[in-house]
Amino acid sequence: MTTKKIENNNTGIILVVTYIVLFVVNSIIILLANTFFPLLAVLGTVHISETWAIIHSVGALTLINTFAIPFVREYEKRSNKMFGSKEWMGFYFVINFLGIWLVTRFADQLGFGVSSWLVILVLALVLDLIQGIVMMQVENIRIKQV
Repeated sequence: MTTKKIENNNTGIILVVTYIVLFVVNSIIILLANTFFPLLAVLGTVHISETWAIIHSVGALTLINTFAIPFVREYEKRSNKMFGSKEWMGFYFVINFLGIWLVTRFADQLGFGVSSWLVILVLALVLDLIQGIVMMQVENIRIKQV
């Protein structure tokens, strides 16, 4: 039997914390967008309440955000370069844009719709900025604990 060194890399728990933090941030931003711009960002349908619309649509968006992380890490390994904050922000802008677009294509099932692709662009930008700020704070807390 061979002995392999086990790395103390809590990737699983990091992804769980990331999901929870992103879920809260995304929920607040989309709820505020619906509150201040109800004709541009619509939550809920005839059959889905606003609360369930947030849970379903933001849950799907947050899964997309969280599932992207391992793929980016793998790309970093293969290219032998680490992304900085600017690269992550650019990457997440694209992921947020595509994620919101995808979620809003299923507005009847998930309960979140928008009036145009410009709303998706603005939401992706706002989400990108706020997610970046919050995730940098979470990373600082994680580094201090190690």
